[in-house]
Amino acid sequence: MDIIIIGAGASGIVTAINAKNENNRVILLEKNDRIGKKLLATGNGRCNYTNMNLSEKNYSSPDFVKRTLEDFSNEDLINYFRILGLESTLDGKRAYPISLKANSVLNILIYWLEKKGIEVKTKSQVKEIKKTKKGYEVITNEETLRADVVVAAFGGKAMPASGSDGVSFEILKKMGIRVTDLKPALTQLKLESKYLKHLSGTKVIGRARLLRGEKVIDEREGEILFTNYGISGPPILDMSVNTKEGDVIEVPLINNLKKDSIDMVYNRYYMFPDFSLEEFLMGLVDKKFIHYIVDSLYMDKNTAMNMISMGDFEKIIGLLLRSRFKVTGNTGFKNAQVTRGGVSLDEVSPENYEAKKYKDLYIIGEALDIDGDCGGYNLHFAFGCGYRLGKILREKNLQK
Repeated sequence: MDIIIIGAGASGIVTAINAKNENNRVILLEKNDRIGKKLLATGNGRCNYTNMNLSEKNYSSPDFVKRTLEDFSNEDLINYFRILGLESTLDGKRAYPISLKANSVLNILIYWLEKKGIEVKTKSQVKEIKKTKKGYEVITNEETLRADVVVAAFGGKAMPASGSDGVSFEILKKMGIRVTDLKPALTQLKLESKYLKHLSGTKVIGRARLLRGEKVIDEREGEILFTNYGISGPPILDMSVNTKEGDVIEVPLINNLKKDSIDMVYNRYYMFPDFSLEEFLMGLVDKKFIHYIVDSLYMDKNTAMNMISMGDFEKIIGLLLRSRFKVTGNTGFKNAQVTRGGVSLDEVSPENYEAKKYKDLYIIGEALDIDGDCGGYNLHFAFGCGYRLGKILREKNLQK
C-alpha cells in the first residue's frame, strides 16, 4: 500500500512514523525546504505539546475531539515521546521536552523518519489530488505521484511564514469538500490607547474580561502582557477569536486580585495618609502603571493621600481593578498560532478522519475546523490525530 502524506508538520510526521511498516511505502510531502518549521516556533521555541488539564472542553468542537483524546491522552503522548527517546518535563500543567527546546522534538521525529525509511520530499508543492479507479494521483510542482491512500495534513492559515498559508484548502474545495471561513485564533489584540508605548512590557496576573457593551462575552485568567500595539498573554490569545473591533478588554492592574484585595486597598488609604499618590501606588502595582493611572485621572502624583477625596479614590480603585481598553483589531494570521475554520467536520468521520465523500482520503490536524485553547492543546490534537491515523493505516495495511 502506497501512502502519501501532504504536510510535514506535527500531525503529518507522526502519521508517517506510525503508519510505516515493512509492507507499505510512505511518502511525506513538504512545500518548505525543511520539515517541521511551524513546530519549531511552538511554545516560544520550547514546544509546549500537551497539558495535564487536557479535556475536550478546551476545543471549539468537543464532540469531534473527544474520541481522539480518549484514545490518546496527555500521558499517552508523554509516554509515546519517551518510547521514541525523548524525555519530558512539566512547567505548571504544561508539558515540554526536558531540554525546553522545540528542536529536540523535531530531531527525534526526524531520526525516526530516517530509521523507518520514510521518503521525505521537500520543496514539493501539491497542486491537485485526483481520484482514480485504482486510488489517487497527487500532482506536485515537479511530478505526479500515485497512491492508495492520501492524508491531508497541511495545516491551516496561521503563521504563513511557516508554510501554513491556507492555499492547500483550494485543492480540497475543487474536490467538493466544504471548507468553512478562516479566521486567526490565538493571536494578540490591538488596542486604542495613548499609553501603550509606555506600558509595553508590563505584565499582570489576573482575570481578563471581554466586553461588548456591558455584556461579558468571555473571561479568562492568566498572565496578561501589554505591548506597544496592544495586549497579549494566554488569556488574551484564548479570547481573541471571539473579539470584534469596538469590543473592550477589561483587566486588573494588581496581581492575583482576590476578594480581600479591595479591603486591602481601602485599608492602605487610611494607613498611609502622608504618602503621596505615587508612593501609595508604588506598593501595589508596576511602576509603569502609575503614570497611566495618574495621567488618566488628571491627578498629581505628588498629592498626599489625605488630600484625595473618597470620590477620587474610588476612581483610582476603578482603574486598579477594572482598567478598560478599546479593541481596534488583532495582529492577524501572521502572528496567530492556529486557525479558526478549515475542513467542515460534517465532511469527515470522527472515528478515523476519513473524508465521507472519498474513501482512503484522510484529513487531520489543523486542516480541520478545530482549534483549542492556548497551552499545548492544539499541538496535542495534531499529534493525537497523527498517532491514531498512523495506527489505523498500519493495521489496514496488515489486513490486506
